[in-house]
Amino acid sequence: MPAPLRLTFLISSPDCFWDYHEDGDVSRISFCFLTTNEQIFYNNRKIEVNRRVFGDRMPNHNIAVIGAGPIGSLMAAYLARNQENIYLIDIKKELISAIEQNGITVTGVADNFNTRVKATGYSIANLNEFDIDLFFIATKFNFLDFLLDDIKPIFKSGQKILLIQNGIDNEDKAAEKFSPEDILRFVINYAGSIVEPGIIKFAFFNPPNYIGALSAGNEPLAREIADFITEAGLETAFSPDIKKYEWKKTILNASLMPVCAATGLTMKQAMDTEETRFLCEQILKESIQVAKKVGHEYGEDFFENCIGYLSKAGDHKPSTSIDLEAGNPIEYVFQAIIDYGKEIGSPTPYLESLTKVIRTLEKQKRKAKS
Repeated sequence: MPAPLRLTFLISSPDCFWDYHEDGDVSRISFCFLTTNEQIFYNNRKIEVNRRVFGDRMPNHNIAVIGAGPIGSLMAAYLARNQENIYLIDIKKELISAIEQNGITVTGVADNFNTRVKATGYSIANLNEFDIDLFFIATKFNFLDFLLDDIKPIFKSGQKILLIQNGIDNEDKAAEKFSPEDILRFVINYAGSIVEPGIIKFAFFNPPNYIGALSAGNEPLAREIADFITEAGLETAFSPDIKKYEWKKTILNASLMPVCAATGLTMKQAMDTEETRFLCEQILKESIQVAKKVGHEYGEDFFENCIGYLSKAGDHKPSTSIDLEAGNPIEYVFQAIIDYGKEIGSPTPYLESLTKVIRTLEKQKRKAKS
């Protein structure tokens, strides 16, 4: 008989199926009421099962996810499905009400699923009654100051705040209100959209996400968070240089978001049209130059790689365009590149000009809305 195959399974119910890989093939095994380290046989092969039941390690983490938009809801759903204790907060009552009634439904992935969080609420103050380990802020960075002010009165020693946001230097601003030991940063490489309250369509994921710590003492925790988010299904890697990935993500956003918002084009249309593709390329060059002078270099082929990446963009509008058209507050994630450029003497005329166009359109939209 072949040698035993040693596996570790994470089993959430008495009857479930798990895949295991053997010589490149995937086999299906049915487990029924297995006890710890029980041995079974499959295809005449003894399998020694080291069974880890969710109940043996719960509670894992008590996590407050603040923001029930696409990013926050997807994070909450994947972690809740993996048996983390998730407390979801948002001021939009229609979102929270739907999630309270029906849970979160994720579509657009191979394994569409529905799951429920531990609790929901409309205010951060509601979290004071729970023993929260981690605060995940998953909102536009526009609201960061207000949210940090709301967290401050209930924040306890040992708790940590993870910023799951776009933008540059958000973590530094948060550390000014708290301390570097309290803050971690997450760079998002997935996106989705709200089909209707409580139903989120997963648009794309370019793994991995990245997480970093402001203090060396938090690096083990950052690695732990990366591990359990990855285990939940959203591959995440620890980086000792998180700002490198903040800038990279913002450079890509800056190259397309303002062009699409100013013209009303989808990302694909912007890259397929000669004139707007030229604008995207010029903004990309400006942004790379600013990043280089700040100290972030990505290699000689970075420009070509970015153009290749942007050329594959979907035939839909980015969040800046959607917010502009809806009259919602716009997240100017690319403003930091303009500001840094001015500070270090690296001009960004294309990006700055389009940003001014968008701000003008935003003002006109607000006037019409009021």
